[in-house]
Amino acid sequence: MNPVKPLLLAALLGFSVYTYAAPEPSDLQDIRQAISAAQTDLKQKQAAQTRAKQTLASSQTALTQAQRELETLNRQQSIAWDKLQKLQAELEKVKTDITGTKAQVARLLESHYKNRQQNAVVLFLKNAEPGQKARYLEYARYIQQANEKVIKDLVSQQQQLAEREKAVDAELARLKALRMQKQAAVNRLNKTRNSALQQSQTLNNQIDQQTRRIASLRSDEARLNAVLANIARRKAAAKKAQAPAKRKQAEARLAQQRQKNANTKKNTGSGVRSTLTAEDRSLQGIDQSSHSGLGSLQGSLRRPIGGSISGRFGQARPGGGTWRGVFFATPPAGVHSVAAGTVAYAGSLGGYGNTVIVDHGGGYVSVYTGLGSISVGGGSTVGSGSVLGTSGSLPGGEQGLYFEIRYRNQAMNPLSWLR
Repeated sequence: MNPVKPLLLAALLGFSVYTYAAPEPSDLQDIRQAISAAQTDLKQKQAAQTRAKQTLASSQTALTQAQRELETLNRQQSIAWDKLQKLQAELEKVKTDITGTKAQVARLLESHYKNRQQNAVVLFLKNAEPGQKARYLEYARYIQQANEKVIKDLVSQQQQLAEREKAVDAELARLKALRMQKQAAVNRLNKTRNSALQQSQTLNNQIDQQTRRIASLRSDEARLNAVLANIARRKAAAKKAQAPAKRKQAEARLAQQRQKNANTKKNTGSGVRSTLTAEDRSLQGIDQSSHSGLGSLQGSLRRPIGGSISGRFGQARPGGGTWRGVFFATPPAGVHSVAAGTVAYAGSLGGYGNTVIVDHGGGYVSVYTGLGSISVGGGSTVGSGSVLGTSGSLPGGEQGLYFEIRYRNQAMNPLSWLR
């Protein structure tokens, strides 16, 4: 429900002053309470926004650090991978060398067995000179030892490379696991940051809305103050201008009435029926306004419109505040004056919708708001049941008619007047 709606009643409270009283500070109490509540809510949202920004900054810092660490791990993993590729290439080369050396030795042995002169070496050693024999045997031993050493070194190198390859594989596995952990942490931080960012944006929107609402409430307050002040000035000026003549007329009537009473009492011993007006009696301190006009019709007024009652006098309103009248939920339909009177106001009031206020005299007014259309003008006379317009909806969107009865600027329960 629109938070401005509770101000509708406060506005109408003020409009009853159109005819009856100068504006008082208490007339705007609801509007000011609404402004105060909106400001409190705004401060709470601003505090929440500050916390959200702190969370966002903290998560952004942690995310930046985690991303740096992830980039470092990616570089380390890339270096380890390059190292593994080189080791694997070296290992393949050693394996190839070993295979070649073994093949060469095999060919040498095979050549010995395939040599048809199987006793050539024996004959050579038998017929050779002692010096040649020694050199040949030494050469043979050298060749054999060299081949064995080459094979042994290659095998050792192969084992070392295999161990290094195994270590690099383990390092890659470790870096991969660590990278996965860091990536999961980055994902969590991204989620936290996005959540904080979304919360901050939501709070920004709410703060903007609340700021606009406060500005609207203050505008309504200023507008209502201006209207009330203008009404008070016009009423005071009119009363001041009319006061001397009315007082003079009333005093003359009082003197005439006293003379009649004295003459009648002298002649008949009893008084006559008073012909004093309400103004005359007011000079004598007699106020019978509450016993005339709308006050005498309590419990007998027809409803201003059909439909069901969805908001009752004194009940809490869903959007905040309290109903000071009755809300009739209904599709668009004709709105009728509950009693005869004079239209004190007819028109649109910012924040409240189309409004008609009927002055019934004796300090009583009836108020009709949320109208879809208005059929009367200010100052026109209406009778009981006269069409004032058609129902529409309140600024908050509720479809129907909001109706009030006020006596001397005080909200009364309309249901006690309606039959």
